Amino acid sequence: MLNSMRIGMRLALAFALMLALLVAVAALSLSRLNRLSTVTQSLVDVQVQKQYLAHQANQHALTAANQLLVLLQTSDRTRRIGLYQQMDGELDAADLAITRLDKALAEAPTPSTSSEKAQLSRLKALRRAYNDRFYQTVNLIEQEGPEKARQQFEGSTRQALAALLDGTRVLSDTQQQLMRDELWQLRQAEHQARMLVVSLSAGALFLGVLLAWRMAKSITRPVSEAVGVAEAIARGDLGRPVPVGGRDEIGKLLGALRVMRDAISSREARILRLAYEDDLTGLPNRTRLVEVFQALPADTRGAVLVFDINRFSLINLALGQQVGDRLLREIGLRLSPLLEEGQWLVRLWADQFALLLPGADLPAAQSLGEQMALLLRAPLMLDQQRLDVEGTLGIALFPQDGQDAPTLLRRAELAARTAKARRRQWLSFAESGAEPAHAELSLMGEMREALARGEFVLFYQPKVDLRAGGVPSAEALLRWQHPERGLVPPGRFIPFAEQTGFIREITPWLLDQVMAHAAAWRRTGRTTVPSVNLSAHDLLNPGLADLVAGLLRRYGLAPDALCLEITESALMEDPAQALALLDRLAGLGVKLSIDDYGSGQASLGYLKTLPVHELKIDRVFVDGVDRTPKNAAIVRSTILLCHELGLSVVAEGAETEAELAWLGDNGCDLVQGYVLARPMALEQFLAWQPPAV
Repeated sequence: MLNSMRIGMRLALAFALMLALLVAVAALSLSRLNRLSTVTQSLVDVQVQKQYLAHQANQHALTAANQLLVLLQTSDRTRRIGLYQQMDGELDAADLAITRLDKALAEAPTPSTSSEKAQLSRLKALRRAYNDRFYQTVNLIEQEGPEKARQQFEGSTRQALAALLDGTRVLSDTQQQLMRDELWQLRQAEHQARMLVVSLSAGALFLGVLLAWRMAKSITRPVSEAVGVAEAIARGDLGRPVPVGGRDEIGKLLGALRVMRDAISSREARILRLAYEDDLTGLPNRTRLVEVFQALPADTRGAVLVFDINRFSLINLALGQQVGDRLLREIGLRLSPLLEEGQWLVRLWADQFALLLPGADLPAAQSLGEQMALLLRAPLMLDQQRLDVEGTLGIALFPQDGQDAPTLLRRAELAARTAKARRRQWLSFAESGAEPAHAELSLMGEMREALARGEFVLFYQPKVDLRAGGVPSAEALLRWQHPERGLVPPGRFIPFAEQTGFIREITPWLLDQVMAHAAAWRRTGRTTVPSVNLSAHDLLNPGLADLVAGLLRRYGLAPDALCLEITESALMEDPAQALALLDRLAGLGVKLSIDDYGSGQASLGYLKTLPVHELKIDRVFVDGVDRTPKNAAIVRSTILLCHELGLSVVAEGAETEAELAWLGDNGCDLVQGYVLARPMALEQFLAWQPPAV
């Protein structure tokens, strides 16, 4: 019954009972004390009165006796008359005191004892005998003289007086003893009352403690159980049962704990699944792969593969993210059957998958990569849209390429990125080259601050017209003037800026600087057209054309006052999107140039379809062109082809006078190379004059 009551009701009941007990104890104690006080007062009053009357009777009798002695010594009758009156008054007062004492004994709250009654009767008899002797003595004084009366007094009156005084004293002593006895009884009554109060208080205290213990137990036991459940939940033990509580607050608390435990259990199960599983494809994720790798025996050998889908961003942009998500799920479903027991396929992020192949060597990893490529060649049909999927594979072997999962994943990803840049289907880390040095990685972290602090500067390398001898164009080259490292070579930071995408922040700054310089040149009458290199990230930036148009308007430049150079590798990253951007730039009137022609895999068909104005022959063919027949044939045919297509030709990398002379003799339009000038700071470039050619 107690457990079913609310805690508030239990507390109210406990305090009510405690208060009732205290009130009862206080009322009983007050009643007993009042009664004791009344009885005490009554007893004291009666005893004091009896004691007083007995004492008064004794005093008056003694005074009368003293006056009688004086009377016996007085011979003058006149003086004796006054003494007679005084003696009569004292005797009357003594009789009155005895009468009042008799009445007090009769009216006392407690009945008089037989001893008191006997003593009072004896005192009355002694009083009468003394009166008789007293008056006989007084009469003898007047009849026979004081001498005779003195004899009478000594013979009988004195004995009667002594007996009377002794009786009065005994009565007084008896009353004092009775008073002491009654006071002792009062003390006993007081002690009993005190013991009763103590007993009642102890009983009330015991009952209160018992009630408090029962109530505390009814509260603390379920609370302790609730605390135990909460501590178990905190430790992760979600299987501990929650006790069933009553309908009170504790029961509600236990019910809330049960709901919380179930919710946490459900949430932890989902969190655990999300921690080790990719929510989109249902495949394990990077965390799961790392955990599985760490559980492998220390001497295990094997391979980690990173698979990257080509042109996935274009699919997302063209068909929407939902189609892209379905494509990723379908790829996971197609690749999973290729795995053997102990092998893992995981989705890293976006369009990247990874495979963990314990026990596999490089040929086995290559074989699996070929199976993956063959399996993905079968077209996918999504929303009646045919999709041809290709991917690039990077391979890292353990333990030779790394002994932990993060390192192997990073190096396999680097191999995949290098394979894509080299137009390879797969590449191992050993073939892809070394990772960036720590010093270069630190430079990567400083690039953003360098751009904000203005540490980047522009150098220019002139393109000399072999026929007219002027400098119609110059290539703008980015340099980093580091405050501590000095001039940082571009090959140490530009590749990493492209890999991290930071080049997309550098390009707007670079275009702004170049156009500001071009505008200043035009104001001084210089018509040199600066050219700027665009990376693959820039060609995938749909806002680049608007940026160029805005800068041309800001600096008041004609569109042909700027030339943009595009490498073949950048074109191959996403040809369709790159072509769309180049068409927009060409529509603005900006000059376009294909850089490093011949070093990549671009077909001659691109020369027909791309809206370009200039072609730059890569230095690999210009090197030794005067003494290498094959190089000479390639350069000569390229010059003829470009002229037929209406393109101007720039030979870059010329380093000798012989190469320069050969290029001039074979109709090359422009030459850029160390034989003429190295890249120079802006002030040097403005002061530089081309040599006679």
